[in-house]
Amino acid sequence: MTMMRITSEPAYILHKRPYRESSQILEVFTRNHGRFSLMSKGSRGPRSRTRGILQPFMPLLVSCYGRGEMPSLRSVDTADVKPPILKGKALLSAVYINELLMIMLHRHDVHEALFADYHEVLYQVQAEAGIELVLRNFEKRLLEQLGFGLNLEIDADSGEPVEAEGHYIYHVEHGPVRSNAESASPLPLLSGRSLLAFSGGRLGSAQDIAEIKRLMRHVINHHLGNRKLKSRELFRNRIRS
Repeated sequence: MTMMRITSEPAYILHKRPYRESSQILEVFTRNHGRFSLMSKGSRGPRSRTRGILQPFMPLLVSCYGRGEMPSLRSVDTADVKPPILKGKALLSAVYINELLMIMLHRHDVHEALFADYHEVLYQVQAEAGIELVLRNFEKRLLEQLGFGLNLEIDADSGEPVEAEGHYIYHVEHGPVRSNAESASPLPLLSGRSLLAFSGGRLGSAQDIAEIKRLMRHVINHHLGNRKLKSRELFRNRIRS
């Protein structure tokens, strides 16, 4: 069984849960080692020096060692960067992103570019301005990093370029197919304009934003299978209140 020794590794906590009286299990996302579990002994105790910094969304440097699937946390420090200030919709968005990564990332798969994207998106959502576009672009990059990149520019049936004035039904793992604006298909119906805008990393109108939000929910639900995102319920409850 391989011994894991990691020193001062850039990391974020995606999730944590109590273990026994004063310990906890941390699910961390690291730059060079991917996602894995850590045992943090005694860190929930009243005298713990790390209790206050072992929090989601806090940029950390972790050191750990041990054999098997759950090495032990040896030390932790805050990274030399100010943590994002997350409140309201920004906090709910960050919780959603963490839950998405928890479900979709395989353990120990290294995604350096995605780690950089994750770090950046936490600071982007804190402003709340344009938060829908920030989330959609992150979802798109996440799918690309996992090998599920979206076809947004080519009609999957005809092979012709998507036309801005056209309308398209989107088939997961296939792409957009030309349709008419009155289609009754249960699959997402989108304008060519919104597909091309999203491909370019921008969304202008409220209609474009709404169409791409439906598209991404449909695609992500496909990859989640029967698993549900608790953070979506938090969003719905916030809207109702």
